[in-house]
Amino acid sequence: MAPKRLVLFTFAIFVLILALGCFFNKPTLPDAITLKVDGQPTIGYPKAKVHVVVFEEPKCVNCREFSEEIYPLLKKDYIDTNKITYTVVPVSFLPGSMPASNALLCTYYSDPVYPNNELFFTYLKYIYAHQPDEHTDWATTEKLLEFAKEASPAIDLSKLQKCIDHETYRVQVEKNNAFGKSIMGGVLSTPTMYINGIEVKQLDYSSVEELIKKLLEKEGLG
Repeated sequence: MAPKRLVLFTFAIFVLILALGCFFNKPTLPDAITLKVDGQPTIGYPKAKVHVVVFEEPKCVNCREFSEEIYPLLKKDYIDTNKITYTVVPVSFLPGSMPASNALLCTYYSDPVYPNNELFFTYLKYIYAHQPDEHTDWATTEKLLEFAKEASPAIDLSKLQKCIDHETYRVQVEKNNAFGKSIMGGVLSTPTMYINGIEVKQLDYSSVEELIKKLLEKEGLG
């Protein structure tokens, strides 16, 4: 074989091996579902290729632990660095939690034309940080207003009280419940996380980060 042809042949083999290596080393990912969460409280980079969606219940103890242990790491490593979009779908299935879920959406929709994502997340964080015992009927108007006053001076307490008393967003919460049940096999559970439609079965930070990294790599961003 002529030297020139030998070089071309060797180069072609090299490219083929490299392509096969990239193909077989692509991260394998579980099946994903389609999640329509437009209009739900969302922070992070709007055009991010990785979208994290979490269903949360304000009286849920595991949600509080998630908020205190996993969310801060996610925020520091992936939300604040514009690598992901992060959405919370507030639901209510524990006894007496509907007023709290409604109040959270009241803060989010304090101006219905311009939903306030940051205010929602500030209020949610405060509720989890000061969450009373799950088995007590703590989600009263008085307690929710107290939490709001301490959480942020930007929350209009008079407007919030009216919204809580009128259960303005109860129907939206109930729709969120139905949506969650429809994708969770009929049983609503929180916190439940989906990353690009893939459910995170083991909800610890290493598992969450592993899936995010695989998805970023798949998008060529890892």
